[in-house]
Amino acid sequence: MESQLVVSSIWEDESLFEISIFGSNGQFSGQADCYTNREEIDHLGKLLEKFPRTTKDEFEFKSRSIPDLSYFSIHAFCIDNSGHTMFAVTIAHIESFTNIRNENYKVNFDMKVEPQAISNFGIQLQRLAVSPLGKTKAVLKNAI
Repeated sequence: MESQLVVSSIWEDESLFEISIFGSNGQFSGQADCYTNREEIDHLGKLLEKFPRTTKDEFEFKSRSIPDLSYFSIHAFCIDNSGHTMFAVTIAHIESFTNIRNENYKVNFDMKVEPQAISNFGIQLQRLAVSPLGKTKAVLKNAI
């Protein structure tokens, strides 16, 4: 299995934008449907399109702020002077029920990624943020 992150849109209403995210580093993988909004995905895309600018750059992104909901997060930082980047990814699928314990499934893994692949992923996320539901995907494949 190759290293990749795949984000697609699956549902929305006036204030929520639901995405499906699948991620794998070849050894560990996870998938979740997460609530966010189009502006947040567009912001992440713009950030990634220009990341990294220097070898000291790093950022952290988390798709939710409400407890007991599925989410994904990315912490990215440069690992060498060529701009190669480590993505520390968390994908959590959380099902909440009123009268029983929540079901929690979470995976954490690292992906090494080249700068051009990050930029392309950012551009694809920006497209996803403005496209009709299910019409486009953002795919990060070029892990090193």
